[in-house]
Amino acid sequence: MKSFKEFPVPQLISDSHSLRQMVDSLLVENYVTMDTEFVRESTYWPELCLIQIAGSHQVYLVDALSKTIDLSLLTPLLLEPKIVKVFHAAQQDLEIFLHLFGFLPVSIFDTQIAAMVAGFGNQIGYDSLIESLLNHKVDKSYRFSDWSIRPLTKAQQDYAVADVTYLWSAFPILYEKLRLDNRLSWVASEMELLSNPDFYLPPIEKICKKLGAKIRNGRSLACLSYLIQWREEKAQKVNIPRHHFIRDESLIAIAVALPDTVKTLEKIRGINRDFANGQDGQSVLEIIKKTKEIDSESLPTPFIYKNPVEKPSEALVSLLKVMLLAKCEIYKVAPKLVASSKDIEKIALGYRDLEIFTGWRHEVFGKDAIDLCEGKLMISVQDKTLKFVKV
Repeated sequence: MKSFKEFPVPQLISDSHSLRQMVDSLLVENYVTMDTEFVRESTYWPELCLIQIAGSHQVYLVDALSKTIDLSLLTPLLLEPKIVKVFHAAQQDLEIFLHLFGFLPVSIFDTQIAAMVAGFGNQIGYDSLIESLLNHKVDKSYRFSDWSIRPLTKAQQDYAVADVTYLWSAFPILYEKLRLDNRLSWVASEMELLSNPDFYLPPIEKICKKLGAKIRNGRSLACLSYLIQWREEKAQKVNIPRHHFIRDESLIAIAVALPDTVKTLEKIRGINRDFANGQDGQSVLEIIKKTKEIDSESLPTPFIYKNPVEKPSEALVSLLKVMLLAKCEIYKVAPKLVASSKDIEKIALGYRDLEIFTGWRHEVFGKDAIDLCEGKLMISVQDKTLKFVKV
């Protein structure tokens, strides 16, 4: 078993004075490891319950639900560029900080993404990464614990601590591997995406495409777009999941039927009388009225996915997928980090304005993918491995 740092008993932080002292003690660190525990089953925004932070000498459990703590005191630590904030699978943690503080921590490092760059596979879990780097098994039995209940049990505290203490020992090992492989710049480019607040915006356009896929009427599609935006804003305001407020099926039915009275709105599946007669029903009817006033030339064009001209060659797609796997074996990088299935299809269709043709991805896969599509490269088998031969 590889050695990892032993930490003292975790320090529980539940008041502002202790939090200020904790931050002051951590401002001398080169890096800290961080994680959060939260619940989100019945809310739009995650309800932050606990923040775990480990430095070189101490590990802390910050009670985010305490009535006597001001979490904004974390700001100096979160915004100190000289201190790397190490997370594993950071997206949800960072989304919480962005919503809570209005900014993202600076100098972040996501070990899940870094591990994909380093060749540990697609979206490797924390327990698997720790076992690979430290040869230690992490108990994940409390992964779905209710972190809003107080007091926290000893088992919950031990679980929470393990999420940052082993990470503290694993980070320098992973970092050194990336340095020796000259891949720190690859990770840095991925961290730029996580550091962009726009990355965490609600996927309105994606939802519109998903729900509007079968709508062939431009006016109904416009109405659906307005309804989706309205639902998102309403769900955020009252802090409930979007589907708890009004389901996708009901939005589609409203957009197709375009009811113009409370009585006709009531007949939509999933819409009850209280909703139709209340302020929300009135808002829906106003959206429909606005939609009906749009002139025909300004209506959106329905989404078309089964255009024969846009259907890629299945054989070429298969060849590109084989090449992706082979190149990722050579470079020891996770295929999902390099290109998605949609990327492969777009490459086969001739698209060249893709992220795959920039930065390190172009070196690993992009340039050879173009050559394969243009008949300048062929694939052969030699000694039971794939080889790429320039034509």
